[in-house]
Amino acid sequence: MEPNLGAARETALMAHAVVIRLKELGLPEELDETLGTMSTDLGDIWGSQRNFAERLKDMVEGDANWNAIGDCLVDLKAAVDHIAVHVDSVREPIERLAEYAYEQAGE
Repeated sequence: MEPNLGAARETALMAHAVVIRLKELGLPEELDETLGTMSTDLGDIWGSQRNFAERLKDMVEGDANWNAIGDCLVDLKAAVDHIAVHVDSVREPIERLAEYAYEQAGE
């Protein structure tokens, strides 16, 4: 498999857009590490869900033989496993930054 540099670039741009959005709102530097974790995970989840959708489409619209179906299922499992890692990682940063956002909204 060849690396998909276009998809990697789009994922990085999405993660960067998250950073820019929150920094423009005045997120303090003390939350930069949390922001970095969250933006990276959200960008990867976003990119991975696009890959997952493509693999699922391949399974239902691609070659109708068991070998092709097996390959698609393995690819789907790899995508799910990758997403799961980021879902586990992003939970705490999302909660922390959501709390900060609501604190700021109340001021």
